[in-house]
Amino acid sequence: MSQCHTHYGLISGILLKDFEKGAHPHLYLYIKNDTEEPFRVAVNVRDYDDSDVFFAHIKDLKADFLKNLSTLKNGAYYLQPANQENSLDYIKEEFIKGAHFTQTPEEELGNTLLDILKPYIDADNGSRVTAYGSRFPGGIHDIHMNQGYPHSSLPSCQDGALILYDAINDKYEGLFFHFHSQTLTAP
Repeated sequence: MSQCHTHYGLISGILLKDFEKGAHPHLYLYIKNDTEEPFRVAVNVRDYDDSDVFFAHIKDLKADFLKNLSTLKNGAYYLQPANQENSLDYIKEEFIKGAHFTQTPEEELGNTLLDILKPYIDADNGSRVTAYGSRFPGGIHDIHMNQGYPHSSLPSCQDGALILYDAINDKYEGLFFHFHSQTLTAP
């Protein structure tokens, strides 16, 4: 279970072709960093209790928080969850519903993610990937819902996701994740 995110933020930029499967149940993606080593993005493809992750792919994403992404330069940012227009919240927002999610086995989820992300690798057309989650030195993790656990009061407006911007078609796609122990309904 994730803890309160004092390092909530995002990393945005060009996806590199380096991928690796981690020792933990993660797929590691890398986003270009113009000043240092690439940013590391840790995406859960399996829950820590060995259960499958629930995954949703929204191909034509419409949401209020997207208007702020178009003005950001590539790089890493900390976000203030109190400023809800920049933060993600699976429960409060209207862009994602429980019906969008499918429980997806680890290998299938990894392959699906790589297929979806292929057009964004080394894109030189203005397309980019934005990862929302909890920042750590050199990267970001908790790229999933971070609230909705029973008997937990984890804060809202700190959920994670991968947001893909297709510059050729001027549209966004969203990749969203949650664990079986989480619910998408307000307490």
